[in-house]
Amino acid sequence: MGFAAEKEKTEKRVRKYKLVALIVGVCMLAAIAVLGLFVQPFGWKYYVMLPSVAKRGAGELRIHYVSVGQGDATLVELPDGKVMLIDGGDGTEDANLALLRYINALQIETIDYLVATHADADHCGGLAEVLACKQVKRAFLPSVALDGKEDTADYKAYKAFYAALQREGCPKEFSRREITLTSANARFPYTLAFLYPHTAEPDTDRSSNDDSCVIWLDYHGTSALFTGDISANVETAIIQEYQNGLGKKDIDITDTEILKVSHHGSENATGETFVKYLGVETAVISCGKHNAYNHPSLTVLQTLLTCNVQTYRTDIHGTVMLTLKQDGTYSTKTFA
Repeated sequence: MGFAAEKEKTEKRVRKYKLVALIVGVCMLAAIAVLGLFVQPFGWKYYVMLPSVAKRGAGELRIHYVSVGQGDATLVELPDGKVMLIDGGDGTEDANLALLRYINALQIETIDYLVATHADADHCGGLAEVLACKQVKRAFLPSVALDGKEDTADYKAYKAFYAALQREGCPKEFSRREITLTSANARFPYTLAFLYPHTAEPDTDRSSNDDSCVIWLDYHGTSALFTGDISANVETAIIQEYQNGLGKKDIDITDTEILKVSHHGSENATGETFVKYLGVETAVISCGKHNAYNHPSLTVLQTLLTCNVQTYRTDIHGTVMLTLKQDGTYSTKTFA
């Protein structure tokens, strides 16, 4: 083959590659333009590198303890299609990426119930970002006594969250024991009962941790308890209420198989009496790797071991998913 023929062949190949590259580029620009109609520019990063999570099966209720570092974020997929998010991590870039990518992996665009258990930054710090990216139909707020703490990270995080609620016009109310959420569909008889606090008034004599909202969930006889950062004092108060017949009617917390361990496994909570009273079988501790607080404490780990509780930790196991089924059983899967 002569030089001229070889040159022409090479030029044709180059033109072909350029045409293919142009077509690919146009397609990518078109895809970005279409995506831009539905996703805020700053939110694109939450739609890439999504974890692989199977879709929820019919009639299943799933609880996802999302690994967000040294913080809390629990996503509940209810069997009637509604979604509850309890806390949202500390608002750092890594925590926001972990939470919102996980939410997007589940193809969730609307959160029916959003709960901030209390006004600590490691629980409410990421909720403003959630509100910016997702529609929230109803929010439940903690009792807050932050006067004089304007310079703290907790105050700033809660202020940003509250401002986002106002900006989005999201309906909101204070968490209190009178609230119970149930399914309107008799096929999916779940109950979400707020056990604590009793009123919406903050108690300045208590720590913000002890103002945490406590929620009990039951589905076909399998129950779970979400405890925020409550201390052993509140655990004792809850036990005494039920022992004295003062607890919420038609709710038996003594058969609570699943426990979200309070305060990331702090030694000030999750007492042996409380674990045994509930009848816990499975516990999940949300904490960050090599965290500065040494959470979870050896005391709590020993308590759970003594009580024969199967324990999962987000710093070791990653995100933990529990699937509650209509036959009263449940299964556990982890995403390291």
